[in-house]
Amino acid sequence: MSALFFIFDAVKTNWVYKFVKYLKKVYFRNDKRVVAFLICVGIATGFWFLNALSKTYTVDIVAPVKYTNLPNNKTLSTQLPEKFDLRIKAHGFTIIRHQLSFLFMPMEFNVNNLTSNRMIERRRNSFAFPTRLFLSDLAYQLSNELEILNMTPDTLFFKFDQTGQKRVKVKPIVSVNLKKQFQISGEITASPDSVQVNGPQSVLDTLHFILTESQKFNAVDQSVQTEASLQNIKETFFEPLEVAINIPVEEYTEAQLSIPVMLNDSPSDMTIKLFPSKVKVTFQVGLSRFQNMQPEDFKLSVSFSEIKEGKQRLKISQESTPAYLYDIKITPEEIEYLIEN
Repeated sequence: MSALFFIFDAVKTNWVYKFVKYLKKVYFRNDKRVVAFLICVGIATGFWFLNALSKTYTVDIVAPVKYTNLPNNKTLSTQLPEKFDLRIKAHGFTIIRHQLSFLFMPMEFNVNNLTSNRMIERRRNSFAFPTRLFLSDLAYQLSNELEILNMTPDTLFFKFDQTGQKRVKVKPIVSVNLKKQFQISGEITASPDSVQVNGPQSVLDTLHFILTESQKFNAVDQSVQTEASLQNIKETFFEPLEVAINIPVEEYTEAQLSIPVMLNDSPSDMTIKLFPSKVKVTFQVGLSRFQNMQPEDFKLSVSFSEIKEGKQRLKISQESTPAYLYDIKITPEEIEYLIEN
C-alpha cells in the first residue's frame, strides 16, 4: 500500500498531472455543459463526414494487381508492373471502400479475357496493349459506382517465350571425407539419373545438367545411400524434386604387379630392346577387386619419338589403367633401351 502512495505522490509532481489539474479548474467547472457541448460537436462532425463522403470526387489511388489466365502454351519472360496508378471518379464511400479492400486483395487482371485471347491465337511472342482499352472492364470489375479516368502505365508489354521440355542429366554435388584406408570405389550415381524439365525454350537450350543440393559426409567407412533435393531452376518445372544418391565406399589395400612396357611407333626394320622390359606398378585397390587384378588390366608404353630425339632414357606413359585404382606408382618411371643392328 505504501508503494501506491509513493507512486501517487510522484505523479502529483509530474507536469502532466499539473496540466490536467489546470484544465479541470479552468474549463470543466460545469461538467454537464462541457459534456453537452462535446456531444453536439461529435454529432455535427459525424453529419459533416457523412455529407462529405456522399459527394463525388476525382482522386488518384494505387491498386496492386494480380495477373491471371495467361496463355498456357507460352511463358512470360518480362516483368509486368505489380501495381496500377489509377485516377478514378466515385463517391467518397466507394473510394474509401476500395482503398481498404486493396490492402487485402489485389485487383485481378484476367489476361486472356481482357485481350480477347489474341495472344493465344497469334504466333507472335511480343504484344503491346494500350491500357485505355481496359479501363471500362476494370472499372466494372471493381464497382459499377466507379469510373476509371486514366491509368498508369499507359501501355502493357507482354513478351513470351515458347515452352518446351528436355531430359537433363542429374549431377550430384557431394563432399566426402573418408577414414584412413577407405576410398570411393566407383562412380557416384543418382537415381533417376535424369529428369524431364519443362520451361521456356531459351532456358532449356542452355541447360545441360541439374545439380543436387550440396551435401557433406565425414569419417565415412562404408557406402552411403541418401536422398538429395534438386536445385531450383528459375522459370522451370520438373519432377521428381528429389533423387537417391549412391556413394560406393570400401576399404582399400596396397597391391603390386609386374607390367610389361610396349614401344609405340617402332619401325619394322629396327630391333629395339627395352631395359627393363617390365616395371613394378604399386597401387591402392578395393578389397572386393584385389584378387581379380591382372597385368592385362594395365597398358604401359614408351614412345619411339624420344629415341629419335636422342634421349637416353624413355619416360613411361600410362595408356590405360583401371579407374577404380588410387595412388598408382611406377618403378622405375624411366627405362633404357638398346638398338640392335
